[in-house]
Amino acid sequence: MRLTVAEIAKLLGAHGIFQENEILGLAIDSRNVKPEEIFFAIKGERSDGHDYAKMAKDNGSVLLVGERFMDAELPQIIVQSTEEAMIKIGHYYLSKFHPDTIGITGSAGKTTTKELTASMLATRYKVAKNDGNHNTPIGIPMIVKNVTESTEIFVCEMSGSFMDEIPKILQITIPRIGIVTNVGYSHLETLGGIEGVAKSKSQLIKNLPVGGIAILNADDDNIMAMRKLTRCQLKTFGINKEADVSGNLIDGRVSIKSKGDIFTFQPIIPTIHFLYDVLASAACALEYGISLREAIDVAEAFKPVAGRGVIITNEAGINIIDESYNANPVSMRETLKMLSQRPGRKFAVLADMLQLGEDSEHLHNELGEFVASLRLDGVFCFGTLSRRIASSSSSQRALHFESKKALIEALKSRLQKDDWVLVKGSNGMGMKEVVDSLEAQTQKEEK
Repeated sequence: MRLTVAEIAKLLGAHGIFQENEILGLAIDSRNVKPEEIFFAIKGERSDGHDYAKMAKDNGSVLLVGERFMDAELPQIIVQSTEEAMIKIGHYYLSKFHPDTIGITGSAGKTTTKELTASMLATRYKVAKNDGNHNTPIGIPMIVKNVTESTEIFVCEMSGSFMDEIPKILQITIPRIGIVTNVGYSHLETLGGIEGVAKSKSQLIKNLPVGGIAILNADDDNIMAMRKLTRCQLKTFGINKEADVSGNLIDGRVSIKSKGDIFTFQPIIPTIHFLYDVLASAACALEYGISLREAIDVAEAFKPVAGRGVIITNEAGINIIDESYNANPVSMRETLKMLSQRPGRKFAVLADMLQLGEDSEHLHNELGEFVASLRLDGVFCFGTLSRRIASSSSSQRALHFESKKALIEALKSRLQKDDWVLVKGSNGMGMKEVVDSLEAQTQKEEK
């Protein structure tokens, strides 16, 4: 990781003699600590990392960092805030290499946009990115090791679940380019409404340097209002309004247009959401000299990230659309609309959309009404809030289940070859369990 224990100790203001050996990474989960990594003790809502220092030591940690002394025979650094210590280390590490940094935030589409952007740029540059769910002030310091001396561009997805989250991330990354995908109903419990969501995302644009570039969704009024917050160059993408990079989706085919060039292709994920992600990524790639043709070639071959639209066909010939990683009202509607356009019989498995605050019940009722407008052969709901989806859909095809086991059994009894099944819900609902069970279904089970 190009950092030593002694170097980190000095950075955090620790006194004493520390080893000069190079560390291999930072870790916060004592169960997953690898040899030569530093363990950072985080106090969470359910558990306190300080209580698991011995496990971290047993797994090979070479240094402990926390807010109090820990019961483990290892060198320790006590800090006022473990999170702030990680932020400081993350910034220090990135400042060693000075990669050109792209920040990506929004209510939905962040991960796909990050993956697309990184893949497009990788056709010509040495690119690093944050992987998995390492998009927070704690997660990003753990993956800055992906950046090395040869890295030219760092593509960084940024969470904005809390009002102070993006400012903390900006202390680590200092991006030159900022992309805001959309502003929608997500994390309302912590951000207090759509205005709070917009304010959270706008902090990325507000803090871009004068010589930077803001890439904004022209179709989202909340995002276009962010123009007033920055003096940097503006680039736009969109479908319904004039934009620097525009596109449309007709009969499963996507067309992208920019500066007179236009290309059409058939994506693996034929949704409006994916189109927006492609437009945002292409707008960024064009700023680095990547041609629109090169960008579209990447988008055409792009395979979705696990849990975000991956299509699995099991041994019984049933097509499963795995959208189990996350859900909000906008993404629910778009993926359901996409499902309704698939050939053959279509089933939806829907779980609660979490973190919607006081609007939760109303938004689930609205989704149920939308489901009723689609021609689906069955809707299987799981979760307290999703009970409202089933009831407000006013359809005998919409059923609610108290357990995933009962839902899976009822669903499997209905399915046959060439059927389509969408599985979608917030990550906290654990709908990957449903996906895994369906994926394991065989022809014999179907009979």
